[in-house]
Amino acid sequence: MYKIAIIGLGPRGISVFDRIIAYARNDASATPLELYLFDSKEFGPGCHTTDQADHLLVNTVACQMTQFSDDTVRGAGPLLYGPSFADWLISKNSALGKGTDAKIEIDRNGYYSRALFGDYLRWGFEYLKKMAPPHLTIYLHNYAGVDDLQWDKQRWQVSYDGCNFPADFVYLTTGHARKVLSSSEKKLTGQVDAARQRNPRLQLVLEPYPIRNATSSVMAGDSVAIEGMGLTSFDLIAQLTQGRGGKFESAGKLQPAGRLRYRPSGQEPRILLYSRSGLPLTARAVNQKGVFGQYKPKFLTFTKLEELRAQSDGGQLDFEKQIIPLLWADMQFAYCFAWLQQKRDKIAALMFSNEFLAADSASARQALVDRHVDKREQLTWAKLVDPVPPLALKSQRQFDDWLRGHMWRDVEHALQGNLDSPLKSACDVLRDVRDVVRAAIDFGGLYEHSHRWVLGEFLPIMNRLAVGPPKERIAQLLALMDAGVVRADFGPGARCELDEASATFVVNGYWDGDSERANVLVRGRASLPGPLEDKSPLMRQLVERGIVRPFMNGQFHPGGITVDRNMNVVDRDGASQTTLWALGTLVEGCKFYTFVLPRPGANSTTMVDAGRAVGRMMDAIAERNLRLQLAQEELQGVGGADSIDSIEEVVQPVIGQSGAPAAPGPLGFESQAPARVRRLETDPANCPAFSRN
Repeated sequence: MYKIAIIGLGPRGISVFDRIIAYARNDASATPLELYLFDSKEFGPGCHTTDQADHLLVNTVACQMTQFSDDTVRGAGPLLYGPSFADWLISKNSALGKGTDAKIEIDRNGYYSRALFGDYLRWGFEYLKKMAPPHLTIYLHNYAGVDDLQWDKQRWQVSYDGCNFPADFVYLTTGHARKVLSSSEKKLTGQVDAARQRNPRLQLVLEPYPIRNATSSVMAGDSVAIEGMGLTSFDLIAQLTQGRGGKFESAGKLQPAGRLRYRPSGQEPRILLYSRSGLPLTARAVNQKGVFGQYKPKFLTFTKLEELRAQSDGGQLDFEKQIIPLLWADMQFAYCFAWLQQKRDKIAALMFSNEFLAADSASARQALVDRHVDKREQLTWAKLVDPVPPLALKSQRQFDDWLRGHMWRDVEHALQGNLDSPLKSACDVLRDVRDVVRAAIDFGGLYEHSHRWVLGEFLPIMNRLAVGPPKERIAQLLALMDAGVVRADFGPGARCELDEASATFVVNGYWDGDSERANVLVRGRASLPGPLEDKSPLMRQLVERGIVRPFMNGQFHPGGITVDRNMNVVDRDGASQTTLWALGTLVEGCKFYTFVLPRPGANSTTMVDAGRAVGRMMDAIAERNLRLQLAQEELQGVGGADSIDSIEEVVQPVIGQSGAPAAPGPLGFESQAPARVRRLETDPANCPAFSRN
């Protein structure tokens, strides 16, 4: 009997759960396994909680989201098929029956609420649970959080609700965490608390999620400064407008298609939106690629990465010098193909493509572009990075005019689609080649200075160009600006400060004298703390004991804990702990972009990482079972006892923390044969176990 614990049952934990069930179903030996699942909330949704408002949306189309593996997933173990989010929606809708009022038309390329996606994840957990074979017993614990994990020289002890649960193998998939305040945040919090005596409406919100909690005390008539113009800020704006009864409607037949008008409810605050770049994320285009369509890189390929590493001293790369030129070549290719197909025809686009691929240098490719694409319509990397023309910065009024035009042109490009629009086709390359980008960055694959550059400079650009909100969000923001509910024209480099004298926040724009006061400041970005900033008792204990260590690339800590390529947690001394794994945002830093959900037909890195980790566990179990069998045969051959206790004296451990625990003996849970799926409840006094429906 082997005991396995998964700590955290959001999407990453469900991926591990999926892989354990898939391997167990294909285990010819039917080795008995006990699987203990721990989460403080319902199993499945993670941060996609099912009690969120419907106006809070995912930013990926339904057909490109899944929680299950498919035939494209390689190296992750046995397949276990399940529906994508879109397939589940269609099936759920069909089950309502004909003529049902609740039945709606499902758009595979639509954007649905996070609460609905949370329902899908919750359903996915139940679906997987039903697939578990008889020799896998599942124990459910979801009314408290795990507060400690210790190694007792034989196995792990999971501390939950005052009791210890032994485990031979542990998976850490705890997901998004709360952040300890930095010294500057503590100082600002103290200053705000003191100033509130003179202005009772003064508020500082450093953690925007859950959204409804962050905005619950904001009243109509307040002025709310939101720092950041990313996805979190769009959530905050939706909550403060649609969430308070405001309505968006078509701007009318005299306006361009897609243009909206906002009808206020009267409960909205004044919203001041600012960021370092002064630009909102760009809109996601209409999906023309279906479920499986992806741009296949011609220049930034895995093979090319291997060549670059082989030529590099120490195998590390410079992203700006070695990766960006290749990435840009792929973006140029996609842009020019779409432009030529739009302006001329597909044959012209294909002929250009052949010449472009045959060009032997960046200068030769640019010369080819110059011959075929109008200079005024060419795409440049500099223009993507900084699209604001110098003239727009002459005054706040000129910037406001330019910004509104820029945002509407973005909506028009998005309406064309991610294949037909040259601009959106090029930007979508950033999303489609993300696995190659990951391969360049993961596990310290970049020089330290280059890793810093990627997170500080490249990542914000990639997010703005490729992972923005649905196009409707940009149209809604424009409508809110037109209605005077939102001001977003503070320009690049805007900042917000606390004016202690007046007990208000002041947003200072790019231009001298351009400022506006607010009584509420919200940091519009989700925290992703490293292990030293994580508020959870579990992470504090793991750091203190040296079970985990922060990931470092030279002297740079990009975040997360250190794992090896099998996702085994590396301890303070640098040893891989072969019975402890971590996946997801816990390792964001050692790996790149770990919070992306699996995509059908894309050999999802989420499923590959989970499959690799679970495969290592199953290999260790099989090896240990073989040693037990050989030892038993040897003892029987010499007339010795064949009990497990005698065999344990012969069998050498093969699995462990850095080495291995001894084979598990009776632990007090085997005396009563449990039901296959049980929900354990505990009494801190003696921790008895009993089943409950």
